[in-house]
Amino acid sequence: MSEFNEFKLLLVEDDQQDRQNCIDCVNDFEVEKKCKIELVLCENVDEAFAKLNGSFDGAIIDLKLGSQGHEGNQVIDKIEELHFRIPVAILTGTPDAADRDFAHIGIFIKGEPGAGYADLLESFWSIHNTGLTRIMGGRGRIEVTLDQVFRKNLVPGRYRKKWGEYGEKNSSRTEKALLRHALSHLLQLLDDGGECYYPEEVYLAPPLTNQIRTGSIVKEKSSEMRFVVMNPACDLVIRGDGKCKTDRILTVAIDLQRELFPDYPASGLSNKQQGELKNAFNNKKSTYYHWLPKTDFFDGGFLCFRKLSTLTQEDFNERFDPPDVQISPSFVKDIIARFSAYYARQGQPEIDFERFITLSS
Repeated sequence: MSEFNEFKLLLVEDDQQDRQNCIDCVNDFEVEKKCKIELVLCENVDEAFAKLNGSFDGAIIDLKLGSQGHEGNQVIDKIEELHFRIPVAILTGTPDAADRDFAHIGIFIKGEPGAGYADLLESFWSIHNTGLTRIMGGRGRIEVTLDQVFRKNLVPGRYRKKWGEYGEKNSSRTEKALLRHALSHLLQLLDDGGECYYPEEVYLAPPLTNQIRTGSIVKEKSSEMRFVVMNPACDLVIRGDGKCKTDRILTVAIDLQRELFPDYPASGLSNKQQGELKNAFNNKKSTYYHWLPKTDFFDGGFLCFRKLSTLTQEDFNERFDPPDVQISPSFVKDIIARFSAYYARQGQPEIDFERFITLSS
């Protein structure tokens, strides 16, 4: 059976009947989905600690595993402490004691509709099919690749001496440099250019930092309009006083699709309309528009390079909310290139080439 049809699930549950119900549901699910589920059963916290490792694809945890009634939180805390990146579902009769920050699948009350083991298995199977745990889980592709980078690129003698010299001078800076270097190796594996990207890959949402960066998307507080920060990265470096290196933040407005194509229906487009939209999405509508695709968390639209504004950092912070979407670096590069090309165009006086054609005939 293919590894894509296999996954490993941890169940932490002290009730024997509930454990058996889970076993029965797993057996039925394997037949229905033609898959293999390795179910690891634990009755208490100590047993869960002994069996917990980075090989799991998910966990279902009851909270009441003893007299206190919230012992399951200890298992969740251990998963987070050990950085096991697996989805967690809490299935309990005492939901008030749940640590809601780490219940990725959700908090389910036993006996309520949608809270059965079959429902939870569907949720885990859906996540498994994305490949998320195969990429980022404790035995995922990232770990395998980083292990290769560690052994082949970062610790061999020809590199170790130099990195050691850097570390002696500035340990924290060297650590950050090694992180960038490792990420560059990871990106090299994926930079084959052979596949179309999904719209969600265009963005980082939410960003892991509120710091303004090139490609940060911000919403105007007084309206629903959104803008993209277009300063070069060097301008946005934070100085010791907590302010950007530049004294002006440059923004470009995003026009919504319905503003550019006001008469287009939501569906049932004519062939001509489909062609015009295709040109727009391929950035062939105009040299001063750049398409940003729509997702569930962002309405998308078209960057309009002609709608520029600059603000001091104080005015920027007063006018806009903190960035809730960041355009990913791979796509920022193309936007900057097109933005620069638009303002770098010069043209030349037209030459009377018709005269030369006439003379040569």
